[in-house]
Amino acid sequence: MSAAGTADPEAPQEGSATPGPTDTTPSTTSVSPDAAALWRAARGPLLLAVLILLVVSGTVLLTGGRDHGELDPRAVDHAGSRALAELLRGQGVDVTLVTDTADLTPAIERAPETTTLLVPFPNRLTAEQRVAVGVLRPGRVVLVGADQEALDTFEISAHDFGDAGTADVQPRCDLPEALRAGDADLGGHGYAANTSGTVRCYPRHGAPSLVIVPRDGGDVVLLGSGAALRNDRLADRGNASLSLQLLGAEPHLLWYLPEGADTGEHKGLLSLLPDGWRFGMLQLGFALVLFALYRARRLGPVVNEPLPVVVRATETAEGRARLYRRGGTVGRAAEELRAATRGRIAARLGLGDATLPPAVLTDAVAARTGRSTAEAHELLYGANPDDEAALVALADRLDLLEENVKTGVRQP
Repeated sequence: MSAAGTADPEAPQEGSATPGPTDTTPSTTSVSPDAAALWRAARGPLLLAVLILLVVSGTVLLTGGRDHGELDPRAVDHAGSRALAELLRGQGVDVTLVTDTADLTPAIERAPETTTLLVPFPNRLTAEQRVAVGVLRPGRVVLVGADQEALDTFEISAHDFGDAGTADVQPRCDLPEALRAGDADLGGHGYAANTSGTVRCYPRHGAPSLVIVPRDGGDVVLLGSGAALRNDRLADRGNASLSLQLLGAEPHLLWYLPEGADTGEHKGLLSLLPDGWRFGMLQLGFALVLFALYRARRLGPVVNEPLPVVVRATETAEGRARLYRRGGTVGRAAEELRAATRGRIAARLGLGDATLPPAVLTDAVAARTGRSTAEAHELLYGANPDDEAALVALADRLDLLEENVKTGVRQP
């Protein structure tokens, strides 16, 4: 019995591996992963990430340009206008996309009488952009969905009745372009203009959604909605005919669609990435989550594994004793000694574990060893010693008590 109050010091503690009869040297096998193990674990996710990045990069390079955007002449999605731009080019119209306001003036000055300026989103322009565009005088200006503020900035004598929604609307006017096109997807904003020579077509709820207002050097076309210009609506009803006639009246078409900082809109960092990259990153995230679930540990029963090294009970007992001594926890060490002694004595006397009431254990010890109940209680449940010498003395007395219980020797 050691002073630490534990079992046989040469017996391995719980969780220790018992060496075989010929095993005299503890194993020193390392369980830390090396570079090769790390590479084997990480190469799967890395290869998957590289494959996804290559696929996304190839998709972006092959498609090229901008494939999305409302009323964008480069966009091939439903809301884009790539189909209309190609039809206009097929009819001999020079379609030029302008994304910088500073490029409008020199482009119009080259041939102002034969140039049409299309502004798909006049409401989204900044005040500076509206003023810069409003002073230009090309042969025709087409404003799509302009509100009252945009009308005032462009100095157009018209009143906006607000957005009434888009629908299939009949021309109900004598405009040749409208009569040839027939019904079309118009509506949206409705306008009222009293300028002499104004043409009003496609009324919805009594408000015309196609208004042509004459002015010096040309005219202004107010379209209440851009639905007829979209890729997904162009083949419906008379949308293509009406759009080609309104925008192809002159040989040059400037498609004004500011981008980036020129739009006046605040965009986040992610919004600057193409949709292909965002979709690819989303795919990569899903793939990593699925791979993590595949590689995650399964819940199940605890598996006992042999320890990489053998630690004898004497070493752990001495190590714990040194910790108690270094911390000066004499009382804690005494409690550990007494608790271990009570457990072993209770098991030897057939009383179960050491959680039984103190009186039961002390009475049984007193009857077994001939000691008084008070002495047995003082040894097993008494006050803690004050110093290390008293702790050593308590350990010796507990060893003797346990030996008496084991042999049944009755102390005088």
